[in-house]
Amino acid sequence: MIEYAGLCIGVGILIEVYNRTDKMKVQDLASIIQVDELKGLVDLLEDEPLSNPVVAIFGTVGSNSSVDTTRSGTLCVFSEETARVCYKLEKNCNTDSNSNESKEVMLYRKDVPWYLDDGTGQVYVTGAQFAKGFYDTLNKYIFTEPVMEHFERFFSFKDVQYVPNSCCEHVLEIGKPLTIIGKAERDKNGAPTIGRVYQVFNGRSMNKVDEMASDLKSITECCEMLSLLLTGIGVSILAVSVLTA
Repeated sequence: MIEYAGLCIGVGILIEVYNRTDKMKVQDLASIIQVDELKGLVDLLEDEPLSNPVVAIFGTVGSNSSVDTTRSGTLCVFSEETARVCYKLEKNCNTDSNSNESKEVMLYRKDVPWYLDDGTGQVYVTGAQFAKGFYDTLNKYIFTEPVMEHFERFFSFKDVQYVPNSCCEHVLEIGKPLTIIGKAERDKNGAPTIGRVYQVFNGRSMNKVDEMASDLKSITECCEMLSLLLTGIGVSILAVSVLTA
């Protein structure tokens, strides 16, 4: 009986400890300032000059230059090309069978400075490629031309027979509408910018911030109730064990 009591109490405590992280995330999401117009970001930074508030902004991707893409020919500010090469090893003398292998490698990555524009202002964004959801916003172009010259440095096997492979180019095109959650700050010239990006969404998704906060709050409340329930059951079992001993 005491073992069951300890198990219930222990699991309840673990759930509560894990739940504290989600509670902090709820607080962080609730503190996000939704900026309706990009020109308002200037006023926001003037009102809070000593802090770098986390904001949600919306606009279309723009730039004073563009990446020179090698395959798709699109106007974009970020381009990454990867390729999956499939190859077949010669028959193994021990197994008397062919071994098929595949590997994905990055051929190149290029980007240029870019900003969001909503018609009222422009805000530059830096480091978005490291944010959650960034690669979900990229357009994808697939090509099947041979690119064997790229793989000679990756595969030095003597008994390799290459089979058809494909390349994939991921691009962030100019004009793409995005919603970005990130830390607002000023650059070295004093212009407002998003210096650290946490999440990127396709299109206008300002309401997703509230949805994320609401969903996570519901989860934390359920976890808190479960933690209290398990802890209560464990304490009850322990009390019964002590009284009946």
